[in-house]
Amino acid sequence: MLQSADPFVASYDVVIPCHNRAHVVADAVASVLAQVPAPERVIVVDDGSSDDSAAVIRALADADPRVVAMILPRNVGASQARNSGAALATADWIAFLDSDDVWLPGAARALLGKATNTAHDIVVGHFARVEGDADPTDPECGWDGDCIRAGLASGGVIGPSWSVVRRAMVERIGGFDPSFHNCNDWDFYTRAGAAGARFARIDACVAQYRTVAGSRLVNDTAIGERNARRVLAHPYLAGFASVEAERVAAG
Repeated sequence: MLQSADPFVASYDVVIPCHNRAHVVADAVASVLAQVPAPERVIVVDDGSSDDSAAVIRALADADPRVVAMILPRNVGASQARNSGAALATADWIAFLDSDDVWLPGAARALLGKATNTAHDIVVGHFARVEGDADPTDPECGWDGDCIRAGLASGGVIGPSWSVVRRAMVERIGGFDPSFHNCNDWDFYTRAGAAGARFARIDACVAQYRTVAGSRLVNDTAIGERNARRVLAHPYLAGFASVEAERVAAG
């Protein structure tokens, strides 16, 4: 396995699941390849897209040997697409960047520098929202850095695009649960916490969470509410999740 050229930054791979995001996936890949240090590999998984995503991803792989194209024959959902990409990862850490989001300059150094210098399994940064062509909002992070159980009980406070996860932890919990149509990241971090993952938060803004043209899982509110109740029922959140559970139940 290659080692990061920067001794203060852990080695990392980036997995980018993509479904019908031919118009933006190259932005996500470029934002990762521009990092210093760059990842060992950027594994881009086309999840059965019906647009030109597969062709765009193949072209990106042809243009840079660090980019790995994985083209799935049918749509399996974000969870399984991430798991498929993670199965090819070999670095110590994995970042799961959504194909419509981008990392900001310095993201890898901020996230992985913290990972290198601490005994943590998940490092979480801040993100800025970008609605269409609007300017980015002020940086935010849903988790205040205190009790992670209380934070997760209050909602899906951590997103894949602004966090990194130790590969051993991804493997320990079996990755993302494909039965979750949405809320899969919330479930993932909850199960990681239950498995003993050590979380750390940094104050740096590392990603732009972008709203671009195309369907979004967060718009499926009925399924989202059902999946939220599933997450909140996890024993790890027992005693913390009552207020959020009442809100979700009320719709």
